[in-house]
Amino acid sequence: MAGKRSGNTLHGTSVFFLCIVFFFCALNTAAAERVIDFQGAGRSAVKAQQRVQGKADVMPAPPSSQEIRVGLLLGQKHVLVSSDTGFSLVENASGKVLMTIAPHTAVEIESGKMGLLWNGEPLTGASFRLVPQDPACVFQIGEGHYRGSFLLRVQGESFDVIEQVALDDYVNGVLAEEMPASWHLEALKAQAVAARTYALRSKAHHRSDGYDVCTTTHCQVYGGVDSETAATRTAVQTTAGQILTYAGEPAETLFHSDSGGMTESREALWGDGVPYLVPVEDEVQKTSPWQTSFAEADFLKKLAVAGKDVGALQKIELSPLVIGKSDAYRTPSGRVSRMVIHGSNRAATLTGSDMRSIFGLKSTLFDVRREKGEIVFAGFGSGHGLGMSQHGAERLAASMKYDAILAHYYPGTTLEVLP
Repeated sequence: MAGKRSGNTLHGTSVFFLCIVFFFCALNTAAAERVIDFQGAGRSAVKAQQRVQGKADVMPAPPSSQEIRVGLLLGQKHVLVSSDTGFSLVENASGKVLMTIAPHTAVEIESGKMGLLWNGEPLTGASFRLVPQDPACVFQIGEGHYRGSFLLRVQGESFDVIEQVALDDYVNGVLAEEMPASWHLEALKAQAVAARTYALRSKAHHRSDGYDVCTTTHCQVYGGVDSETAATRTAVQTTAGQILTYAGEPAETLFHSDSGGMTESREALWGDGVPYLVPVEDEVQKTSPWQTSFAEADFLKKLAVAGKDVGALQKIELSPLVIGKSDAYRTPSGRVSRMVIHGSNRAATLTGSDMRSIFGLKSTLFDVRREKGEIVFAGFGSGHGLGMSQHGAERLAASMKYDAILAHYYPGTTLEVLP
């Protein structure tokens, strides 16, 4: 995920140039396989930028269905920006080009009491765009590298940087953050389609914030160009524009780390289901085994903090785990639907999700036992269990193509190409 930088307002020419030196030195720590590695221009950004007079240029069109807006850096006080091909500073309201910035030239953007400062000079307005001179341009913003254009939005005494980027470039920055880039290409391709579809489906998540998706697990983890590798770029390119649909709309392509042997039903977990998020068996069961234990006193204390104070523990009511078998306590996949903890004061009924949240469990596919003064949880898998199991996809990739993997985990969906 892109690093966020903040600090007090800088004053004086010497401090500014020290900051520029630090900025370009930091570039040498770039990760392997980065697409672009800028070299410092060694020129004053103030002298290199050229103010444009006369008729205003037209700003870029709003994002299309194949572009996405990323809440990249929020609540910033200070950031350094440069690019490899040069860019323009555009007033957002009018579309007027205020100045152009030469390639490899760093610009210092700060928040001031009256708005933004551009290399120490105030900008009049509440929002601006950074528009590349070349579509292949790569920006360095703070410590990360990104494609597309950028909205600078004043928010009180700070500002936000919102990236407008082509959908597949966004997926390039997501893929290795959500699945190891060393995994089988067919698994990476399946993840690329799932991530692309999920992005389109998730556009409403941050609509009230003025962008489509964030950079965290609330949406999908996004690292920009620095997260790209040769393998992930191949996976994105060979599935370019492909998404999963159901009834003509992007499907809800949820995914998780490892199912433990069977995926979960959306209805069983959240109460409302869709036909393609249903329990699906994985080839190998009881994968990613885990165990964690708590002293009985700590177990009861955590319950009390969560508002479930039962008093002294008497018994735990839960059926044994059998993957793929449901009963009054378990869902069709075998995950815990509910369990009852009996104490001297009262009995408390908790869902599997409650237990996972309270005790930090890896999944709800677990057994629980009382043993020598401890409460022991033993289970399988990792994550909520909905949709594609990423470890499962990696196992299936040895014998399946990505489209078959997707059909396995999202039955009834259709693989389509965006227009």
